[in-house]
Amino acid sequence: MSWVANVRAFALASLLAVAPVLPSAPAPAPANVSVDAQFAAIEKRPAATGAAFDVEGLNAALTGIARISFDSSSRDAATGATKLSNLRVEALGEKPSTLFTAKELLVWNADVAALSNRLNGQRLGDTLRLFDRIELSGVNIDLTGYTNAVDAAMTEVLPEASAAANITYASSKMSVGRVIFSGFTLHPWTFEETEGQEEGLAAIRLLSALARSFSLDSSAAFDVRLDQTIVEGEATGTLSSLTKRQLIAGYDRGDVASMIQTGATFSGAFPMPVPPEPGEAATGLGTEFVEMSGESAYSAATGFRMSKLLAYGERGEMPPITERDLFSLGTYAIEGMKLDFGGKPIFEIGSLNVAVDQFAWLLPERINIRHEDVAFDLNSLMAWASEFEPEDATELSAPSIQEILGILDRTGLGQLSGDGEFSLTWDSKTGATRLANKSTSDNLYTDNTRFEMTLPSYADLIPAFGKDGKTPDEAALQKLFEDKFSIVGGEYNLTDTGVLNAIAALTIEIAKISGEDDAMLANFAQGTPETVRMFASGMLMFASGAVTQEVPEALPWLTGLSQFITTGGTFSVKIAPERPVTLADLTGPGASAGMAESPAPAELVSRFGLSMTHTPPAGYGSP
Repeated sequence: MSWVANVRAFALASLLAVAPVLPSAPAPAPANVSVDAQFAAIEKRPAATGAAFDVEGLNAALTGIARISFDSSSRDAATGATKLSNLRVEALGEKPSTLFTAKELLVWNADVAALSNRLNGQRLGDTLRLFDRIELSGVNIDLTGYTNAVDAAMTEVLPEASAAANITYASSKMSVGRVIFSGFTLHPWTFEETEGQEEGLAAIRLLSALARSFSLDSSAAFDVRLDQTIVEGEATGTLSSLTKRQLIAGYDRGDVASMIQTGATFSGAFPMPVPPEPGEAATGLGTEFVEMSGESAYSAATGFRMSKLLAYGERGEMPPITERDLFSLGTYAIEGMKLDFGGKPIFEIGSLNVAVDQFAWLLPERINIRHEDVAFDLNSLMAWASEFEPEDATELSAPSIQEILGILDRTGLGQLSGDGEFSLTWDSKTGATRLANKSTSDNLYTDNTRFEMTLPSYADLIPAFGKDGKTPDEAALQKLFEDKFSIVGGEYNLTDTGVLNAIAALTIEIAKISGEDDAMLANFAQGTPETVRMFASGMLMFASGAVTQEVPEALPWLTGLSQFITTGGTFSVKIAPERPVTLADLTGPGASAGMAESPAPAELVSRFGLSMTHTPPAGYGSP
């Protein structure tokens, strides 16, 4: 199994197995409603039901498409729901196959006649409530044919597929302890085929129509397990996943109110290539396996809205820019995510929150990402990789993995962790745009970035897209950008909490390995972090003469940077122009006549109101 095939196989399997670990659709419930309470609410069964489930009528409606069979039928004593035992659903056609089996099926108020009408092309303009509730337990699904078909499609699409080894899924099976569907409604079918339409566009239109054709009040699944065996030649890989609980509430024609998943785990093992001879490519697979595993304690999302955009997709149209409130990608949350290689912890996320929920037309008004307690263990990653290192690696000019492990340990860079928040906002009414980022890397640094500018507003953009709102005028857009763009201000602050020593220590370690090939680098091999930092500071001041000739104000800035390198503390860069800096300010006079000349560096410094300061660490210089 080649590396390309391994990656392809893992990517495809991830669609079914790893997806439960990630927030795949919308989310967090109101603060006063616990996760357990939300699952308990959907598990509560209706008190009563009406007519019995007409299984034979459904089979008649599905003639030539599918068939339902079972061992026995009865009515549930508590609710009156129709109960079928040992259910089997088969797909018919040229190659009949079993779609799934279930130990038990419970159905509340199914309208089989309405489904039959829709399948026969009748009542296409009506809204049809197909059932109030369906419960399945002990579900088993064989996805082997499906995953092989999807992989074959990927082989056709991916450019590198022709060079990849041929893989197949010897087995791909899913089991579900219990699944609940509540309140399924079909909406009017409005899709109309267009003869001769380009295949890709036709597919987009049909998929959009299908997504818009139904609503589902809620669904929940418990103990969802997927086990796959992937084969290439004589090599075999495995992938398994388990999701304890998954809930989706309020799917309505492309909008999803919320989704929650808890207790998701996965594990897999893929054979490694046989270490090649020097200068040759790997040609086969050995007995060593890449073992991966991971988990997510909780993932959720909310406010995913695509129904309006799907309406345009069904028609195969580009939405006009005047369609302002078009869609939202929602907000997402993950807690307790972990990824291990070979049983070694590599990556962890304490919590991650993402908001991409505000758009004006197709333009984002807000993107916000916040993470806490994120950790990346380079030591564990390299220790895992060392298990596959060829025995003769130490004879190569590059450092061995064991040497790299020693470097990471001595420099303190083997385990990275921290918190951070990034946001990008655009006020569509005024064009005011702000980028902000704050991050803390434990025992290394804290930094803070802010940058403010003005872009065209939403109202400014509308005329540049023509009368139909769909035809962008490139010249008008360029002119609009030239007229409206300006830089308002910004700053960057970096506080040293260990990063300067870490960089200096890394320089020393590199010098010990490579210094014999570089006389200047060799001087650092016996140095200390303090001497390396003093040398860097001195070199900066030595080179400052050329800069200060162009920008005399730079001397105190470079002096401050030099002091920051030796003493630490905080170094800040700030731009605070007296008025916003426009493109005309950056190109100088004569730009419209094609004779633009950039302002001199000293003039740019003045226009931007550039300044730099160094604040020594607390207590520095005290007796």
